[in-house]
Amino acid sequence: MQALVSVLLVGLLTAPAQAAGTAYYVSATGNDSNTGLSPSQAWKTIGKVNSFVYPQGSLIYFEGGQTFTGCLVFNRTNVPVSDASTPFRVFSSGTGQATLQSSCTGDYSAAVTADDVSGFQLNNVKLVNGGTTAAGVLLENQTSSTATTGLKVTNSDISGFGTPTGSTSAFGAQIMVIGYAVNNHNGPLSDVQILNNRLHGASVTASAGPGIYGWGYGLNITNVRVEGNTVYNLGMAPKTTGAGLSANGWDGAIIQHNVVHDIGANVTSCGGTSGIMSYTSNNITIRNNEVYKVQPSPAYTAGCDWDGIDLDGGTTNSLVEYNYTHDNAGSGLLAYTSTAASRVWGPNTYRYNISQNDDWANAQGGLLDVVPNAPKNALSIYGNTFYTNKDQSTNKKTGTSACFNFGFSTGTWAAGSQIKDNICYMANKGSSGKTGQLYYNPYTQTGMTLANNLYYGTNTTGWRWGSTTYPTFAAWSAAGLETNAVWGDPLFTSPGAGGTCTWSPPSGTGPQPCPQAYTLKPGSPALGTGTPVSGNGGLDYYATTIPNPPNIGANAG
Repeated sequence: MQALVSVLLVGLLTAPAQAAGTAYYVSATGNDSNTGLSPSQAWKTIGKVNSFVYPQGSLIYFEGGQTFTGCLVFNRTNVPVSDASTPFRVFSSGTGQATLQSSCTGDYSAAVTADDVSGFQLNNVKLVNGGTTAAGVLLENQTSSTATTGLKVTNSDISGFGTPTGSTSAFGAQIMVIGYAVNNHNGPLSDVQILNNRLHGASVTASAGPGIYGWGYGLNITNVRVEGNTVYNLGMAPKTTGAGLSANGWDGAIIQHNVVHDIGANVTSCGGTSGIMSYTSNNITIRNNEVYKVQPSPAYTAGCDWDGIDLDGGTTNSLVEYNYTHDNAGSGLLAYTSTAASRVWGPNTYRYNISQNDDWANAQGGLLDVVPNAPKNALSIYGNTFYTNKDQSTNKKTGTSACFNFGFSTGTWAAGSQIKDNICYMANKGSSGKTGQLYYNPYTQTGMTLANNLYYGTNTTGWRWGSTTYPTFAAWSAAGLETNAVWGDPLFTSPGAGGTCTWSPPSGTGPQPCPQAYTLKPGSPALGTGTPVSGNGGLDYYATTIPNPPNIGANAG
């Protein structure tokens, strides 16, 4: 008898595992009285989906080409057991994507919520804001101190979500990744993948946005991958923070092969939007992205930022490389060096990026900005190419963009800081007919090593260092502030003609080799005149091996 009882108990305990992998079907022509276990027995409504209790490893198929109204909620009540090895999945079936049109409202509403469901996957589904829903997808952990793991949002189209009008909350985005949940529980998340999605609004000035947003509790969102996404038409609210893609409270992330454009059209505040941004995060790599037209629309009225890529306050041990930024209203690259949440900014590196016609509105003052103070940990800037030929003489915001802009206080950069092997080609023009300065450093920040940068421009206003302006290259060289600086036309293949690249983010490549416009022609004074940089990554923007000595600029090899 005892043996029989033991056998029965084992059978009962293993029953859920036997049901793992069960598929459930939902169709616009289904019936909630059905079993849901086959297309002919499909359920009909999202209400039925939310009320069912799922065995481990379940898969829910929404019929492709059909529209379902409501908001999906998955948590430990209806998904009591799930892990990354036996994921809980929500997919489209058949031909095309199923559309989920949200109907929930409120400051913390979401079309799809996955709360402490390890192994949650959303794939090939279209989410549309049906009214005033704040978020498209909400990934959080309201119940456990153990990390929720194995979260994936892939191949989906998510549009129209943002903070509801009149809300006092900052909550709202196409995808929210929250390590400090909406019930104030600081449940961690790990192994989060957001791949090959379209995150967008209906038009350039749509109030939707950001694309990916949220916040951590310290650094409790770990091992994140954001790749292959197309993010666009996120006009956002007039007073907003965030970005097309935001890392906040992340520890260990790769953000790569994304295209981000037409972000922040409605913003009128400072501390405003960027294309890609990190904040109070660690070990973030931002590479191989194209970011453009982060800008007010139809014209600049007020505000600042609109940066291409921003390592913002409290970002540490992070890298920005192989990106192409262009035609942004603010700086192509921003190092916002403030301490945030007791996290001292840096050490961080910007290398082998190309910037074309950024800061067209003079919203930040430079193609690369280092503000608001001298970095307390090392900042490395090397092997980048900066080019502008914008006519800024009639801008609403007066002034002309510099290549490098430092502010807004004096100070000494941390030991090991360096600015080397960069090209500054300044052909922009202000109301005086002069180009922007090569450096604008009125507060006399010091401590960085300057070496082997190439400068070029016509009618240049020179280099501003403290209260002194060096109007000529000879004067700059004689000042002894930089070693082996170079002056001359870098002989780009087609300066100013970088344009918008044609590439597919889900392909896992790109935007390289676009733009070919900034490869160097024979005879360029940048060829072989750089200085070696330790730990330089080995490859330049065009994936060419870097020789010793390197070329100056992003075409380093």
